[in-house]
Amino acid sequence: MAYTPSWQRLCDCRCIIHHQLPRTTYRESDCACTITCATQPLALLAEPRSRAWFLDRYDTVRHVPAMANGTWDWAYAATIGTRSDHPHTSRAIEDLLRRAGHLFTHLPPRP
Repeated sequence: MAYTPSWQRLCDCRCIIHHQLPRTTYRESDCACTITCATQPLALLAEPRSRAWFLDRYDTVRHVPAMANGTWDWAYAATIGTRSDHPHTSRAIEDLLRRAGHLFTHLPPRP
């Protein structure tokens, strides 16, 4: 299977707003996308913090608060730093996500 960059991936979450469309915004209040949508290829779920961090299609690190039943409060999704309670932790997570994303995009093809 060939690698498809995140900016070319289409939403596969059956979200009424984004289903089978490129994901370009993350603040629509009616969005039902999960954090594991194809448009978020790399995500860190932090259950104790009730939050997830992920790289968007522009490799910008964003975070989104969790809601009940495994859903996400997309109306409050933001880039790192704009609503961070712990800026040092957020910067460390941002660095790790970017490094991991870089490593995954440069892996040799699977046999």
